[in-house]
Amino acid sequence: MLKESIVEICILISKYIFLFIIFMFIWSGYKAVLFERTKDIEAYTSKIFMQRGLIILLHILGFIILMINSKDMAELWQIAKIGSVGLIFIIVSMISTFIIYKKSDAILWNCMLFLMDVGLIMLQRLEPATAQGQIIRYLIGMIVMLFIPFIFKVIPRFEKFEILYLVCGWILLVSPFLLGKKQFGARNWINIGGFSFQPSEIVKFLFIFYLACSLRKYRTVKDVILPTVMSGGYILVLVLQRDLGGALIYFLTFLILIYLSTSSYLFFFGGLGGASIASVIAYKLFSHVRVRVEAWLNPWKEIDTKGYQITQSLFGIGTWGWMGSGLTRGYSKYIPVVTTDLIFSAICEEFGNLFSIGIILIFLLIILRGIMIALRCNRVFYSLLAAGATNLIAIQTFLIIGGVIKFIPLTGVTLPFISYGGSSVVASILIIGILQWIQSFYEMKEEVEG
Repeated sequence: MLKESIVEICILISKYIFLFIIFMFIWSGYKAVLFERTKDIEAYTSKIFMQRGLIILLHILGFIILMINSKDMAELWQIAKIGSVGLIFIIVSMISTFIIYKKSDAILWNCMLFLMDVGLIMLQRLEPATAQGQIIRYLIGMIVMLFIPFIFKVIPRFEKFEILYLVCGWILLVSPFLLGKKQFGARNWINIGGFSFQPSEIVKFLFIFYLACSLRKYRTVKDVILPTVMSGGYILVLVLQRDLGGALIYFLTFLILIYLSTSSYLFFFGGLGGASIASVIAYKLFSHVRVRVEAWLNPWKEIDTKGYQITQSLFGIGTWGWMGSGLTRGYSKYIPVVTTDLIFSAICEEFGNLFSIGIILIFLLIILRGIMIALRCNRVFYSLLAAGATNLIAIQTFLIIGGVIKFIPLTGVTLPFISYGGSSVVASILIIGILQWIQSFYEMKEEVEG
C-alpha cells in the first residue's frame, strides 16, 4: 500500500515536471532564435545546451516513471534496457550531428530529438515491442541521414537529374500494384522478405527534388505544364491505391511550390478549386472516404462502429483536462491504432493538453526554422527544395493533428518523429537531414566568402 502511494505521488509530481520541461524547452528555443538574430553567440549557445539538457531530463524522468510502474523485475529490466539504449542514442546523435553537419541548425536538431524522445516514451508505455522497433528505425534514419553531406559533396549539382527523379518516382509509386499488399484499406505497402515499407515515403524526396528542378526554370506558363501533369499523375496513382492522406500531402506540397515559384494566385486558388471538385468525386467513388467523412460529421451517431475511432480519440483528449492523467495512468490503449494514427490523443490523455500544445509549438518551431533556411538560399533550386521539405513536415503534422481533434476527417497519416512507423519515421529524419545540409552549405559558403 505504501509503495502504491509513493508511485502515485511520483506520477502526480511528474506531470508538473514534464510540463515545466516542455515549457522551458520551447522558451529556450524561441529565445535562441532571438539571440541568433542579434548575433549573441554566447547566449544562443547557452540556450542550445539548456535544450539538450532538458531532452535528457525528459528521457530519464519518463523511463523512471515507466520503471516504477512495472509489474515485475523482468519488465523493469526491459524498460531499463530500452531507456539506456535510447539515452545513448540521444547523446550520440547530438555529438555526431554536430561533428558531421558543420554550421547546422542546432535548434532544429533539438526539436527533432525532443519529439523522437516523446514518441519513444509513449511507445514504451503503450506497446513495448513497438518501442524496440522504433529505436531501430531511429537508428537507420540517423545513419542514412549522416551520409547526406557526403552524398551532396560527391554529387554537387543535383538539379541536373530531373528526368532521373521523375522516372524513379514513377517506378516506385506504381510498384505496389504489382508487389504491394493492402493495409488499413490502402494498397501502398510492399513486403519483401518480411520487410515492409511504403514506396510513397521514398517518392516524397524524389517528388520535391523533381519539382525543385523543374520549377527553378520557370519563365512562362509552358514551364509548369509538365510538372503539373506529372504531379497530377502521382496524385492519381495514390488515390487509386486509396492512400488519400498521401495524395493530399503530395497535392498541397505541389500547390505551395508552384505558388512560390510563379507567385500566381490563379494557379494557387485554381488548384484549390480543382481539389474541391476532386474531393467530391472521391466521396462519391470510394466507400471508405464516405465512412471517414460521416464519422467526422457525426461520430456519436454510430459510436460503436464508424465513429468508434474518433470518439475514443476525443475521450482521450477531453477526459483528463489540461494536466492529463499522468504517464501510465490513462486508458490510451483502448484507442484504436494508437501507436500510429492516434498517438497524439495518448499524449493529450497522459501528459495533458498543455503539454500537447507544447508539442504543436515545437512543430511550429521546426517549420519556422525550415522557412528561414529556404529564405536564406540564393539558388532557386535549394530554396524550393528547402520549402518542399518543410512543407512535407508541416502538412503531415496538420493533417494528423487536425484529424485527431476532429478539425478535419482522419486521413491515416502518421505524426512525424513520434508515431510508430518504418519508412515514415526514416523519411521524417531524412527531411531534417536535407534541411540541415542546405543550412550547413550556405553557412559555410558565407563564412568562406566573408
